[in-house]
Amino acid sequence: MKTQSKKAMMIGTLALMLGTALAACGSNGNNGSSADNGAANIQSANGAKGADGAAGPNGGTAAGTDATASPDLSKHVKLTWAALGDPPKDFDAVKARLNEMTNKDLNADVDFVWIGWGDLDSKYPLMLMSGQNVDMIYTAGWLDYSGNAKKGAFTELTKDMLDRYAPNAEQKLPPEAWSNATVDGKIIAVPRNFLEYQDAGLAARGDIMEKAGLTTLSNLDDVETYLAAAKEADPKVVPFNTGASVGDYPLTSFVTRKKALVSVPGLPANMLQFDPLETKPQLTSSFDDPDLLAAYPKIRDMFLKGYINKNVLNNKTPSRDAFKAGQSALAAYGDNQFRDAYNDINAAHPDWRVSFQSFSPEGPFIKLAYDSGMMAIPSASENKERALLFMDKFFSDPNYYMLMIYGIEGKHWAYTADKSQIEVPAGSDPSLYPKWQYPWGFGDWVGFNKPSTTDYPDYAKHVEYMRSAAKDNPYANFKPNIDSIKNEIAALNNVFLKYGGALAYGAVDPDDALKKAAAELKAAGYDKVKAGIQKQLDAFTPGS
Repeated sequence: MKTQSKKAMMIGTLALMLGTALAACGSNGNNGSSADNGAANIQSANGAKGADGAAGPNGGTAAGTDATASPDLSKHVKLTWAALGDPPKDFDAVKARLNEMTNKDLNADVDFVWIGWGDLDSKYPLMLMSGQNVDMIYTAGWLDYSGNAKKGAFTELTKDMLDRYAPNAEQKLPPEAWSNATVDGKIIAVPRNFLEYQDAGLAARGDIMEKAGLTTLSNLDDVETYLAAAKEADPKVVPFNTGASVGDYPLTSFVTRKKALVSVPGLPANMLQFDPLETKPQLTSSFDDPDLLAAYPKIRDMFLKGYINKNVLNNKTPSRDAFKAGQSALAAYGDNQFRDAYNDINAAHPDWRVSFQSFSPEGPFIKLAYDSGMMAIPSASENKERALLFMDKFFSDPNYYMLMIYGIEGKHWAYTADKSQIEVPAGSDPSLYPKWQYPWGFGDWVGFNKPSTTDYPDYAKHVEYMRSAAKDNPYANFKPNIDSIKNEIAALNNVFLKYGGALAYGAVDPDDALKKAAAELKAAGYDKVKAGIQKQLDAFTPGS
């Protein structure tokens, strides 16, 4: 994550103040720690029932619907899955195995289209609104699922459809999950069946940490000291060589992750945030948060000293790739992303003694709502019922889940002797199919996922700490009505795109940029939007 072009600045809206997606999501996007892995991200998931004791979001089977009748699979179909990121090296082999299973079970092939992290801001909304025939796509709050649903981008999953085509998901997902996946009274996606605790940070080199006299990177001052040591060690390498990726927005995260900020649903990601743990949450943005305003000059100084690459706003090479290639001394990672990459990096560069430096190791941590990762069926899908049947397989058949998460058994992964953990088989190359965690949005994570023998040091300890310290989000179901301010939101988005990324990377003078941004925000209706949503936030009953 160039110049001030609009395309480059779109990165600002997607990732500002989140650090990674490391979100996805951040990805890139969803990169938090889940209930497996020796930790416990799971809260009331398996076997949840409706209020009357029947399975599913509404409890029981709709009158006149024979949910036990076998779906019609007589016609062979091709399902298209829109996947985020880039395919693993050995994905073709995994895809071939998947299609063997789906041909037998569902009379269907599954194909994939990929939306790279650097193109997510432009290609994701275009795919949804263009009418492209896609049958399954990941969605979440950070991808504005509520706003997209209001535009008609997703298929409503009716009670009849869930009864008939997704009975296992219906049974295993608790009522709260279905509530999180509901927009204007309509279920628009199949959510995950676990609550996630998300953390993100930087991959750092132990040899440079030692040279800099550091044991941790706790704040921007530490980062600057580290980058100075990296530049001194190798002047030819840009210490933080980052690019236009959702996952490469970390410096402001040393500020924002000291708070429990969440984005307002229905708005472009991070346009307005609030802290749901406050008694009376107040909206803020990257242009008026006092802590961020104080951080921008320091980041600008790092940029001017050559610690950040000059082409940061148009460079599409993620810092993770540059880091692995020895072309960057830092890389942005979610904790699960780093967990998957640790052994690969350590094997290639054992002298680095690579470590994960959390943006905020002591929190605060929020239990992300079930809607922080979901799978939706776009309205343009021509195979809605078959897509839902396929998605349900990930709740009923561990073979589907294990294949997509871990790859081919015996080639990419194997059970330990007691079958309590996953390990890389002897002689296998873990980079061929890393535990890439793609199916964030659905599947019986609670029942099927396994911890790994290759976790980085203290991973389980850190996740256990997050589990014990994480707080419920009493505003998880806050979804404001924005119908009367849509034009202003669109205008504001242009301003955020124009200035957000440049400020977060130090690519512009903050005093000048903030002055210009303030005038443009006012003209675009910032005060009206902020006041209108703040009024709804004030009126919302926490926990409802």
